[in-house]
Amino acid sequence: MFTSDCTALKLTSASGRPYWFRTCDIGGNIWADGAHVVSFPAGAEVTLARRETPLKVKHALVGMTDNSLDTWLLDGVNDAGMVGGLLALYEAVSADRSDPGFEGIVGMEMITALLATCGSVAEVVEAARRVQVLSIPTPDGRVNCTMHYMFTDPTGACVILEAADPERPGMLTIYQENLGMMTNSPPYPEQLRNLAWYLSQSPELRFGVEGKRIDSITLNGMTVQGDDAAPHFTRTDAFPGSYAACDRFIRTAVLSCLNREGKDISDEQMLPLGSNLMSAVFEPHNQGVYHYIRLDEQDAPVGQHESYTQYLVMYDLTQRALYLRPYDTTAWTRITLAGCSDTEIQRHPVCREALGGVIRNN
Repeated sequence: MFTSDCTALKLTSASGRPYWFRTCDIGGNIWADGAHVVSFPAGAEVTLARRETPLKVKHALVGMTDNSLDTWLLDGVNDAGMVGGLLALYEAVSADRSDPGFEGIVGMEMITALLATCGSVAEVVEAARRVQVLSIPTPDGRVNCTMHYMFTDPTGACVILEAADPERPGMLTIYQENLGMMTNSPPYPEQLRNLAWYLSQSPELRFGVEGKRIDSITLNGMTVQGDDAAPHFTRTDAFPGSYAACDRFIRTAVLSCLNREGKDISDEQMLPLGSNLMSAVFEPHNQGVYHYIRLDEQDAPVGQHESYTQYLVMYDLTQRALYLRPYDTTAWTRITLAGCSDTEIQRHPVCREALGGVIRNN
């Protein structure tokens, strides 16, 4: 599977510790396709597609892949406490081969490559200036890699990377100023314009709290001001309820703002309360009716396809730990980098018991 329609959000606890949440929304059954958690120790040599020499792992890491390939990480955390994740972006354009002076990395291996070699968002930014996203090799040729990327480190710094310029295939645009959150299509600037228009129209936000109007939001140090003239394709002033990426973007941004980006949540409560916040974008099976890219001029859904949340994950950057809950269980699986092998690549079991973790008190 090459696409992952998801929502990612950074929250910061009352003590100032950053956490990173994401839903992974894909059709089919990733667990039947070999989805698993995998860790790489520092010093390991990893074979990446279309790379002449193995990649030497500088930073140990652990993360989640949606298939049997260890290197196709959807998200992960490394020993520097940096988290990275990839999400679908249908406007993305990858290159068949790298240009002179650029290192080509197949798009599905970007998270693995950058977590293995970078220890901070600043290092990711430097690497992104030298990297070109390559198309995905298949038995029949190559497939365009429709992905964009988000990285967060323990300082709270975030960066979003997108290669969506058809004139510069595979070349990454770097968004160091961002809201600390991401969904899917359209590209980031267009998502911000949709949000700006919504902020100017929402009847709830115009009334605000105790009569105090909310006409802008600030997240991750970035402010988006309501603008009724902003170019947009958001179709309603009501709180958006579909699973289209543009609606999930607005929902997540507004809810994060109203919850002060997690600043009232203790570290002990971050898993339950943060995951409850993410339940607003947790996508149930809906046969693709409410999952699409956008509404067209006639209000018809464009790009409908089956998709649902296969798993929800939280990364504790301070503890270098992931907490993962597949869609079909009540249990969270906790895996810490400290508990992973420091000598070999290792796969880790994930609880799939339907009622795992339930206390049966009669």
